[in-house]
Amino acid sequence: MKKSFIKFALCGFAVLILFSAAFGQVKKSPQKIIEPTAKEAIKQIFLNGDIRLADGQHCRSVGTDFEDKTILDFLSGVLSFQVEPGTKNNIDFTFKKEKNKLNDLIWVCDVLFRGGDEESPSGNGIRFSMRNSDRKLIRESLMCIGTG
Repeated sequence: MKKSFIKFALCGFAVLILFSAAFGQVKKSPQKIIEPTAKEAIKQIFLNGDIRLADGQHCRSVGTDFEDKTILDFLSGVLSFQVEPGTKNNIDFTFKKEKNKLNDLIWVCDVLFRGGDEESPSGNGIRFSMRNSDRKLIRESLMCIGTG
């Protein structure tokens, strides 16, 4: 009698699991949308500074000298130009909300280092995607951007 009861209970439990799997789709709780900050963007670039320039889209020949091999080398060079006297240097940040192929929320982050003078302004920077969920840079999204 006990064995029959156990078999019956196990069968009932299995049916319950199958039923809940088929009809009890759990809804994801809505994800909080938080735009990145400039500090978060810079931090993610530093944390991923080992990305080789050759691996980033449009990054193969950028850098402030021929020795630049990584994003950190590039970042160090452009930041060093921010202190040049007689120039109007600044750093622009833009963040654009998008969905990736899996329909997850990501942020496209542009960090543009502007320099030069009024007659010949220029800018070099980095574009990357950051997941909204864990606030991490998506390494394969990195590309170099620039003007003038």
